[in-house]
Amino acid sequence: MTTSRKQGRDEKKSWLLASTFLNAALAAAKLAWGWAMGSTLLIADGIHSTSDVFGALLIFLALFFANHRSERFPNGLHKLEDMAAVLGGLGILYAGYEIIHSVFFAAGIRTPGNVWPTVAFILVLLLIQALFYFFELRAARRLDSPGVKADAINWLGDIGSGLIVVIGLVAHQYRIPYAQEVAVVFIVLMIFKGAFDVLKEGLLSLLDAADTEIYDKVRTIVMSEPDITGIKRLYVRKSGSVYFADIEVKVAELNTVKAHHSIDEVVQRLHAELPSLESVTIHYEPDHPPYLTVVRLLEADKRTLSREFGRVDWLEIEHWKDDKELLGRKIVRNPARKAKKGKSFRLLATLLSLHTDRIVMGPTKLDENVRELFDALDIDIVTETSEQ
Repeated sequence: MTTSRKQGRDEKKSWLLASTFLNAALAAAKLAWGWAMGSTLLIADGIHSTSDVFGALLIFLALFFANHRSERFPNGLHKLEDMAAVLGGLGILYAGYEIIHSVFFAAGIRTPGNVWPTVAFILVLLLIQALFYFFELRAARRLDSPGVKADAINWLGDIGSGLIVVIGLVAHQYRIPYAQEVAVVFIVLMIFKGAFDVLKEGLLSLLDAADTEIYDKVRTIVMSEPDITGIKRLYVRKSGSVYFADIEVKVAELNTVKAHHSIDEVVQRLHAELPSLESVTIHYEPDHPPYLTVVRLLEADKRTLSREFGRVDWLEIEHWKDDKELLGRKIVRNPARKAKKGKSFRLLATLLSLHTDRIVMGPTKLDENVRELFDALDIDIVTETSEQ
């Protein structure tokens, strides 16, 4: 894991831990003030805030265990963050229900004799909550963390509850009709919208739904490498706030070292341009033409099949469709024929560049190591006695 990704994960934990402690402190303050002033509405709001503490703690614990890797969970437990986000989203829905129930279905709301000290107290708490919500939501977007985002949006429930308390107290003081009801509807709609976004993101990730935006970015970066000629398979999986990519590509480069270098370049670009990409696995294979290539090794007369692999004058190259229909034939000079050393290796390199599937030559006794090499390269060796 890179340093930046570890720092990002530590920052998520810090935000959630701070949210838990702040929520607990505010809940305790609401309960104490509500009890002292005799405000059942503020006491109910304090109980609601107390329930949010468990939600924030749940998401924090999920992030704490997300990076745990074992033989059974080699990619970690990042899905715990999605599960916690879903549970947090359900908690947000419940908070909205609590607000509706307390206003429209409860037996009634008691208010203290002098409401203004309580209103001032709640406004201070609302300012603290609003500031924390703003900065935590901005951090969630920067870190691309559904868990931190769920916790940030969950603060809307507390802010909504606080506003209802303020509106209820002021409306009671001035006897303004329906002010409380209008505020409740507006705030609950905001809370439900936030809950929908969190639940949607968490559930889609749990169901391994495709992320078309990240998919297109990965595809564009992969295909920008000149040696990569095509993508056979591209699978991008989201888990929590990170992604895992499994890719299979076709590479035009036959040189293994150069092919590995091309793949390494792609991996480095993917991690550089997509910081949320936790792991990239790329499989590659040579890009083979859609036909069978047969090469006959010929002597100087262009007819007799050569009996020695290294000493070949001409190469007769044939392309076949399904090994039945001849698509084309040509004869070219062996570029390795005048080499002073390594004629066999130079000829082998030429055959590989031609994507040779079958070599036809005269009766000969090839070295066992040479035959094993051809087997490893999936090239057939056929010997014939007739002249062409």
